[in-house]
Amino acid sequence: MVNRVDYKILIIKSGGWIFLLLTVMAVFAQAGDKIVIAHRAASGYLMEHNLPSVTLAVAMGSDYIEQDLVMTKDDQVIVLHEPTLDRVTNVAELFPGRERKDDKFYAIDFTLAEIKQLHLKEPYPNSGRFPDTNKNLQLTVPTFQEELELIRGLEKTLRKDIGIYPEIKQPWFHRKEGKDISMAVVKILREYGYKSQEDKIFLQCFDPDELRRIHDELFPVLQMNLKLIQLIDDNNGNETKSLQWGEWINYNYDWITSKSGLRTLSAYVAGIGMDKSMLVDKAGNLLLPELVSDAHSLGMVVHPYTFRREKESVPPYVATFEELLEFFYFKVGVDGVFTDYCGDAVTFLQKRAPGSVNEPAVEGEGREMLPAQPTVAPELPQSPEMSQTVPVDGPGVTPVAAPLVQAAPVPEPPVPASTPESSQVPSPSSVSPPGPGMVPIPAPVFVPEPLIPATSLPIEVKSQK
Repeated sequence: MVNRVDYKILIIKSGGWIFLLLTVMAVFAQAGDKIVIAHRAASGYLMEHNLPSVTLAVAMGSDYIEQDLVMTKDDQVIVLHEPTLDRVTNVAELFPGRERKDDKFYAIDFTLAEIKQLHLKEPYPNSGRFPDTNKNLQLTVPTFQEELELIRGLEKTLRKDIGIYPEIKQPWFHRKEGKDISMAVVKILREYGYKSQEDKIFLQCFDPDELRRIHDELFPVLQMNLKLIQLIDDNNGNETKSLQWGEWINYNYDWITSKSGLRTLSAYVAGIGMDKSMLVDKAGNLLLPELVSDAHSLGMVVHPYTFRREKESVPPYVATFEELLEFFYFKVGVDGVFTDYCGDAVTFLQKRAPGSVNEPAVEGEGREMLPAQPTVAPELPQSPEMSQTVPVDGPGVTPVAAPLVQAAPVPEPPVPASTPESSQVPSPSSVSPPGPGMVPIPAPVFVPEPLIPATSLPIEVKSQK
């Protein structure tokens, strides 16, 4: 995910010609390939799972936005952290008596029209989040399609790819209620163009059997092949249950973290996710010291959850939220984290990126780029062999054309307005990791001496896939 790109034009004399080479140094916003996953959208700043919170998470630069998915009575897929409504809505006030024997209100017992009458409420009183009351801002439970429509619209407006990270919640529960939530979710993803491994999406689930079914049965039928993430729960949790001898019992995940288990998973999943406490104990000791490296050796990523900055959520082996991120990203070696505080995590990684820590501002930074299509011309009489650099501004990894000046010191050439074509930013797959890449520039330009002294200007650009 490229946050800024430094450009240099290298002038090299060879064989009677002067060649210009564009040197590109990509500085990744997420400190290499580390990513930030907005847990339940920007849930640390605004109530979880609603459209304004999604917009805020995108604006803060999150790489991926998480959607927890459950189904309604009329087979609609909505974004809700668990199958029950009472924790985050005023359902008990509007629909008294509709709870089940466990005193919980289940989304699967309500139609979408009924759920749309509900208002979201802050689940954690006195959290300090905006808003901590539902009196003035009436937020509602979004459908999965509504959230995807918003994200697709923001992609168009911002001219960037926005990653999504949907979770299929408790397939066992939906199956018990006669619903195939996996098929419903996968069909919606296909409708919105998510079909291949190249699409910016991870599809996650705690149920290993269901992930295998999605990979082996649903994807082939729908001609899809998305990146899957196997979530790992505590064996005492309720995220996954299996029916044995007529009784629903908790799933045992112990096999997954073994080398053979990871090898089995790697045949059909792209990575794993687990509570961070499964990786590190309260003293800061690694509980599974080889798990991350084993996963990486099999081509899988590791994305633990959930990272929060509240004092009670920061473990004793670090002093601050930033130290916690540093510990997991760069000591444990994870590839991404689920966090309520996506904006803080993005800022941390931007500061941690090579070349960006305490980097002084450069005069002229942020201007519009120079026009593309650099040229090459035959050499005029020159001073002895030389190799110099001149700065070029521009928000995309694009060849740059600017006539080189004839005497030093000379002001920079004027900066024309950018064009849509020149503002395109390549994906990380097409940009080399931090370090210069030399790209020959095929056309001629007149370069009399003396040359401009070498400098390089960092240019801020929008994050891209």
